[in-house]
Amino acid sequence: MQKRVIIAANNMIFTSKIMSALDGMEAEGIKAIRSEEIFSKAQELKPDLIIIDLNLNGIEAPSLINKLRSYGATENIPIVCYSPHILKDQMKAAKVAGATEVYPNSRMSSRMGKILGKYISN
Repeated sequence: MQKRVIIAANNMIFTSKIMSALDGMEAEGIKAIRSEEIFSKAQELKPDLIIIDLNLNGIEAPSLINKLRSYGATENIPIVCYSPHILKDQMKAAKVAGATEVYPNSRMSSRMGKILGKYISN
């Protein structure tokens, strides 16, 4: 069965990097940018990973992460978040809410393959 990753990001360059990395791992990237869409797709698809840009317009990431963690169908899905390194409070809030890992943008970008590989590689 093909691995699936929900990508909640607006930045086209970053999304393209994620999609390219997933293609190399023969995994499917599914874009979702609204909280309800992310939540409903997570329940329906039970992806192997959810990636959330903490600066995605229109979502309150800690609330979304709490919601994902509080439902049986989504509680164990790994969630990797990223944000500019200067927004330490935002990153901490995501971790406290239940994100599996939280990275500054630069680290997420430079270690994309390794980070995704932890959750996607067989």
